[in-house]
Amino acid sequence: MKRHVEGTLWAISLLSLIVAAITTNRRFLLVIAIVWVLSTVIVIPLHFCKAWRRWPEMANRWQYIAWVGFETFAAMALIGLFVYSVVSR
Repeated sequence: MKRHVEGTLWAISLLSLIVAAITTNRRFLLVIAIVWVLSTVIVIPLHFCKAWRRWPEMANRWQYIAWVGFETFAAMALIGLFVYSVVSR
């Protein structure tokens, strides 16, 4: 079960967005938003921690480091833009 935690959290995050798109009940939408935020806040750092821990055992280390570094930078930029867009309003 421990192996599938990341996949399960990604699925919960995606499915909560899909359910939020088709629901009309405001209270239910608040619960879905809370589930989405919690699952996303947990799964994104979990993904990058696992990825950065794996680099010593890779055969093509420098390409892996470049790719994971790019992923990390892009994710942080996207999160920063999201926070900025929410705070600036």
